[in-house]
Amino acid sequence: MPKHGENIYHRKDGRWEARYIRFYENGKAKYGYLYAATYGEVKAKKEAVISVLSKTKGAFCKDTITFADLSALWLRSVQVSIKESTYTRYVRIAEKYLNPIMGDLRLNRIDSAFINNIPQILLKSGGIYKKELSSKTVSDILCVLKSVIRFGEENEYAVPSLKGLKFPQKNKKAITILSDENLSKIQQSILNSEDTVSLGIIFALFTGIRIGELCGLKWGDINFDTGVVHIRRTVERIADLDHLSEHKTKIIVNEPKTKSSVRSIPLPVFLFDYLKKRRKQSSFYVLTSNLSYTEPHQFYTLYKRYIKKLGLDDYTFHALRHTFATRCVELGFDAKSLSEILGHSSITTTLSIYVHPTMNQKKQQMNKLNFSHQ
Repeated sequence: MPKHGENIYHRKDGRWEARYIRFYENGKAKYGYLYAATYGEVKAKKEAVISVLSKTKGAFCKDTITFADLSALWLRSVQVSIKESTYTRYVRIAEKYLNPIMGDLRLNRIDSAFINNIPQILLKSGGIYKKELSSKTVSDILCVLKSVIRFGEENEYAVPSLKGLKFPQKNKKAITILSDENLSKIQQSILNSEDTVSLGIIFALFTGIRIGELCGLKWGDINFDTGVVHIRRTVERIADLDHLSEHKTKIIVNEPKTKSSVRSIPLPVFLFDYLKKRRKQSSFYVLTSNLSYTEPHQFYTLYKRYIKKLGLDDYTFHALRHTFATRCVELGFDAKSLSEILGHSSITTTLSIYVHPTMNQKKQQMNKLNFSHQ
């Protein structure tokens, strides 16, 4: 519960609100406000923001606060409520792309015209890398920019308007799926193999599991009574923000990226039988059959070697997920079931990104049309 003088209150709408001094104007304190669902969370947000302020010798002056100052405040305010991998991605975007363009600029000197030109700056020579960026990358950067500016608006800093900011049109990449011939070739090979690479490939082909989720899968996640696999964790490599660390990146084992990614997938009967024959201790990872996990990059390298030996095209591992989704549609899976199996938050994502009708499907649909005589 809040202590007297903390400036933390329980609002009528159920949220918790924390107040802090953000700058002084004419000798008067001007306050900023932070919100969260719980007292502990809003207190942690306030402590994080005050930590940033303390490094700048107190509250910012309204006329001197820079974009870099504001982005640091925003980052610390969201750190306690997001995954570590998401936080490191936000930090990277701020440090590598946004701050090199506008970090040293005072907020009251940044106008809307400058903000509206940022997409073009990023597309042509983004951040410190001085190279063209994809529309997808620029869109991700602009999402962070909007969050920083909105945080500034909520706390009454002199931030520019976002009304004219336009996101670049995304160029949709052609999605590759395995041809029937190559799918048959890979299935024949893996069913006659007992190595862990084959096991990983067949699991992905018949469940649509992501490579990080596959690397984090333990035998205990498979219920051999019900024939259901539970996706509970993922393995991923992220930037290491510890300046004392000898490495630039580190591996973390965490919950999947979204709530919908934590899911249960019924196993096809043949895959269930295949797994029962290879079953190991519950605490062992599926891909290693011991207590140690395989990191996604290592398994991806093994996967590429495997398909190269089979003489297959240069398919990414994600192509197995695309192939699974497309086959499910061909077999008549309903969109809702498929969306939940893939771990998507909406059916729209499933249909627009992962489902790709084949020419045979299109022909079958078109052949339903007929000339009718009146």
